[in-house]
Amino acid sequence: MKILGVHDGHLATACLLEDGRVAAMASEERFTGRKNQGGIPRRAIEWVLTSSGAAGTDVDAVAVAGLMPPIADTDFYSRSRHKYFSLFSKVLPRGALANPKIYRPYIEHHRKKRARFPELKRVLASHGISGDKIRQVEHHEAHAATAFYLSGDRAGDDPVLVITLDGSGDGLCGTVSIGRGHSLERLKSLPSYHSLGIVYSRVTQHLGMKPLDHEYKVMGLAPYAPESLKAQAYEVFARHLALSDDGLSFENRSGAWGNSYLGRLRRDLTLLRFDAVAAGLQQRFEDLVVPFIGRWIEKTGIRNIALAGGSFMNVKLNMLLAERPEIENLFIMPSGGDESIALGAALTATVDLCAAAGRTPVVSPLRDLYWGMDFSADEIERTLAEYRTKISYRSVSDIERETAELLSRGKIVGRMKGRMEWGARALGNRSILADPSRAETVRKINAAIKMRDFWMPFAPSILWERRRDYLEMKKDIPAPYMVLAFRSTPLAHKELIAGLHPFDLTCRPQLVQKEWNEPYHRLLKNFEDLTGIGGVLNTSFNIHGTPIVRTPKDAIETLLNSGLDYVAIGDFLVSRA
Repeated sequence: MKILGVHDGHLATACLLEDGRVAAMASEERFTGRKNQGGIPRRAIEWVLTSSGAAGTDVDAVAVAGLMPPIADTDFYSRSRHKYFSLFSKVLPRGALANPKIYRPYIEHHRKKRARFPELKRVLASHGISGDKIRQVEHHEAHAATAFYLSGDRAGDDPVLVITLDGSGDGLCGTVSIGRGHSLERLKSLPSYHSLGIVYSRVTQHLGMKPLDHEYKVMGLAPYAPESLKAQAYEVFARHLALSDDGLSFENRSGAWGNSYLGRLRRDLTLLRFDAVAAGLQQRFEDLVVPFIGRWIEKTGIRNIALAGGSFMNVKLNMLLAERPEIENLFIMPSGGDESIALGAALTATVDLCAAAGRTPVVSPLRDLYWGMDFSADEIERTLAEYRTKISYRSVSDIERETAELLSRGKIVGRMKGRMEWGARALGNRSILADPSRAETVRKINAAIKMRDFWMPFAPSILWERRRDYLEMKKDIPAPYMVLAFRSTPLAHKELIAGLHPFDLTCRPQLVQKEWNEPYHRLLKNFEDLTGIGGVLNTSFNIHGTPIVRTPKDAIETLLNSGLDYVAIGDFLVSRA
């Protein structure tokens, strides 16, 4: 069974699922060079089909995430108004967003109009796919599907508590479900009016950063604020946001939503320093979500937890959840923002079609995320030859050893090898690497390569077998995706200092196991042999504000336009001429 999954909104993405396993997946931004590219993912659709050798007639269904027309334009935040946040307020009575009985029929009306599908049908037709194969999957149903079906072997009947949280999708900001076998039973829907995610995005905008993009910067800024100033901002957010009396949902008590909430922030946060605002928001966010999940664990008695949605890209929140004793098993969908719901829609369609055919679905638990394109040595060398007047390059018999030696000498190397990672985090195959024990590395990478905000931390890739040397782990939690933060050990403060948060010394690691990525694991082992350090600094292979590199050309252009010392592309080592 072949299912094409499509997300045509913010950070548009396409994936191809073959018999429950991801054959190929990529976001449109990697092909256009425009970060967070929205709209129909034409190039990504073409690539996932051609790379898998799938003809249009082979595709059993096209699963589109979302019932409502999605946000596709990522530049609208520079405008004074945003159509999405004013859409409901124009057609619904005041306060209707807090009542699903009022706004859900409106969403269903727009779903039936299917206004966005003529363009998608034209794209599909160019690949020989009939438009009548399109099926829609609700936004949060898609999120929940990624959390549940990818979290483990679904052959058993052990229940899983599945929680989704984000800004907004199809009128909801979150759901609570119980998953058993191959079915999800929804217990609770959380209306968008009470969205913590929208508040976080609007505070991001209030602080002069880009919503739906720079929320991670607000999280990274939060630890710097003095406690006295944080407390002042926290009081404001405590008045705006609360748990319901039963603790099973959230309440927006600010009286404002969307655009109007910006005005409320300007009024209530006047003269409060930017770091205090970030800290107060992050603290309130944690103080609401952690007990909310705890209350649902108490109510259901289920201690196996699976989470998805953009709110769970907040690694500090995830650290607190991982430390909770009442949570026995924790799965967090990596890169769980809207870039993941193309996969969730495809998973839902797979399960539904199997059920309709009387077949037992087979969905593979999540492992690595290397679902993107690869390049042969010949393709790489042809691209290198095009730049021969600007670069020097040579083939290396052991590129992992050579790269490790360069890192041990303080060099900064961009690494491009194997299939490209899907998602927001570089996981070794499209990464910039450096010696994590050299604190000066942070300044060099920020100033000459990444051009990032000064307060933002980097992260390390750590050998799985060295995890307890560097991380305080109360539970032996796999952390291969950079979606969890940990408190770090004194040894990490010495050997991984450039890969820790500069202020609170927390660590957002990629724990690398040999069987998941043998070449990258071997590079780390070589670096350990040379230095005694069981990890390297790993940041995404891109210049700030651009997508992670996709092609050898992208890698070379990044080398030529930054302060990188070398790039390792396949088995070729490249430097400026």
